[in-house]
Amino acid sequence: MTYRTGLMIKKEILKYLKQGEYVISQLERKINTSDRVLKRHLAELEFLGIVKITKHNRSSKTGRPFTSVKLTK
Repeated sequence: MTYRTGLMIKKEILKYLKQGEYVISQLERKINTSDRVLKRHLAELEFLGIVKITKHNRSSKTGRPFTSVKLTK
């Protein structure tokens, strides 16, 4: 496994979010990182005003809660 810096992970996150809104679990699989690492970087990007994190109460498909992420601009 190769080591990726925080900057590299954030660039990958932004690359995918340019395509549209993602659920955190989708991003986790695409970027190939753990949810803990992903959420930490997303929290930094949200603090900077680059992304918006939205928590949903339930999915229409599964009925389970989920969190989605999208670019603010």
